[in-house]
Amino acid sequence: MKKIVILTVCLAAFVANSFGQNVIKKGEQGVSSVGVILGHAITSKAFTIGADYRYNIDDRIRFAPSALYTLKNDGISSMYLNADAHYLARITDKATIYPIGGVGLSHWRWDSFIIDDLEPLGGHGYSRTIVKETKIRIGVNLGFGGEMRITDDIIAGAEFRYNLTSERFYDQAMLLARVAYYF
Repeated sequence: MKKIVILTVCLAAFVANSFGQNVIKKGEQGVSSVGVILGHAITSKAFTIGADYRYNIDDRIRFAPSALYTLKNDGISSMYLNADAHYLARITDKATIYPIGGVGLSHWRWDSFIIDDLEPLGGHGYSRTIVKETKIRIGVNLGFGGEMRITDDIIAGAEFRYNLTSERFYDQAMLLARVAYYF
């Protein structure tokens, strides 16, 4: 059900973008930005940090690779390498909204504990061994975002993104805030 709701929101954002196309600011082709990302991974309840680069292929389409890392929470951390595209709809000269679509590679790492019985060896109690396990998953990124120019060179924005994988345990919803240098 959650996936259907998220897909519906993404489609609604895409349709809303279609109606906002007449307010396109010309001259954005070839413009880039480099940003810092902070946020919250909703599914794993972890703090998220990252960085991205965005390049406007033309006035409406933008390529946006990023790297995100969720800090360890309950022994689990993850890293995401994303290759996304944004379809830009300029609301004003300073404000833009966009749907997000792309692919993401996630690397999950967690600590597992193995408890050994020491009694057969004449010891007392148990020993605990920590084993680090990892999983790598490829997923699809869906979401929407918006940004506003604070100055000619600085942009601030927010995004909701959902990384959908083949195994539900590794799906991740994120709320992210971004500040970037625009050039």
